[in-house]
Amino acid sequence: MRERGNNLYRNLDRYLGIPLAMLAGSLRKIDKNSFDSKQVEKIGILCLGAIGDLLLTSALVNGFASCLPGVSIELVSSRANSCALELLGNVDSKKAFAVKKPWDLINYVRSRQYDLFVDTTQWARLGALVSIFSGAKHTIGFDTPGQHRGIGYDIKVQHKRDRHEIDNFLALGKAVIADFRGEAGLYVPKINSNSIERAKVIYLHMWPAPGKGCSLKMWPEEHWAMLARFLLDNGFYIKLTGSEFDAPANKAFLNKYFAGETQISSIAGDFSLAELAFLLKNGSALVSVNTGIMHLGALVGAPTIGLHGATNPQRWGPVGPRCISLVPHKGEFGYLNLGFEYPPGAQTAMQWLPVEDVIKALDNLDVKTP
Repeated sequence: MRERGNNLYRNLDRYLGIPLAMLAGSLRKIDKNSFDSKQVEKIGILCLGAIGDLLLTSALVNGFASCLPGVSIELVSSRANSCALELLGNVDSKKAFAVKKPWDLINYVRSRQYDLFVDTTQWARLGALVSIFSGAKHTIGFDTPGQHRGIGYDIKVQHKRDRHEIDNFLALGKAVIADFRGEAGLYVPKINSNSIERAKVIYLHMWPAPGKGCSLKMWPEEHWAMLARFLLDNGFYIKLTGSEFDAPANKAFLNKYFAGETQISSIAGDFSLAELAFLLKNGSALVSVNTGIMHLGALVGAPTIGLHGATNPQRWGPVGPRCISLVPHKGEFGYLNLGFEYPPGAQTAMQWLPVEDVIKALDNLDVKTP
C-alpha cells in the first residue's frame, strides 16, 4: 500500500495529530537559548514527504555539509520515499520507517541523541510529534499557516507559498546559520545498460502519483501520442518511465497507439530510482508531468520539461541547469501549494497545453534530432 495519498493516514494525522501536537507542544519546554552551530556534532533531518520532497531536501543536506564541515548528518524518511535515499550524498546514516508505526520512528530518533533535529515536513503533524519527542537539544521545523503544527519547536520557520520548496527548505538552515547556502544535487551511481542508446533516447513520464486530484495533473494521452509520433519521425528512441504500478497503463498506451513499433517501449518497473537517474542523466531529454521523476531528471542535469496543471511551477517546478516549465493556455491551474488545495469542482486544464509548446521547449533546450 502506498503511504502517500492514503486517506486513512491523512485523516488520522489531521483529526488525531492536530490535538496531540498542540497538547504535546504546549507541555514541552522550549529551549530559548541562542543556537551555537559550533557545538553541533550530530544533525538529524526528517523527511516524510514524497520522492520529490526528499530529492529537493538535498539542498538542505548539502548546505549543512558545506557550512558545518565534519558534522554527522543522518537522514530519516518514510518508506514512501525510501527508494530515493541512496541518491543523497553527504549523509552518514539513512533510515526509513512506515508511518503507520510512529512509535518505531520516535523511539529511533530518541535513541540517536541529536544536537539538532530538523523537521522538513510541511503539513503532516506526525513530523511535529516526532520532533517534540525527539529528545534533541534543539529542534526546528515549519510553522505552516493553517496546519497547527508549529507549537513545539525551539525554532519555528514560516513555510511560504510564494517561494519554491527548495527555498522553504533552505530557510530552515538559514534560521540557525545566517550565511547558510545549499544547492540541490544528487549522487548518481553508474550502471551498465547495453539496452539504452543514450544519445537518441527521450524519456516520457506520463503518470502523476496516485491520489486525490491526480487526474488534474495528467496530460491527455492523445497529446502524448502526438508528441511521441513527432519524436519517432525525427529519429529518437522513446522510453516510457514509471513504477511497476504504471507498467499496465504504459502497455495499454503502446498497444493503442504504437503496436509493433520497436523504437518506443516501456521501462516502467525495470530499474531502481538510482538506475533511472543514471539513464536520465545520459539521455537526450525528459518530458514529465509534475512528479518525483520530473525532479529527478532536472536535478541530475537532464534537459527536462515539466508539464504543470494543478501544480504551481513557481512552487514545484523542476530545478536544474536545463529546465522549462509549461502550463496550459487557459483554464484553472497552478493552485496547489501543499498538495491538497483543490477548488470545488475543479476541472483539468491540461488539454489546453498544446503539443507544439513541448516541441518548441525541446528546441529551446537545444535537444537536437539524431
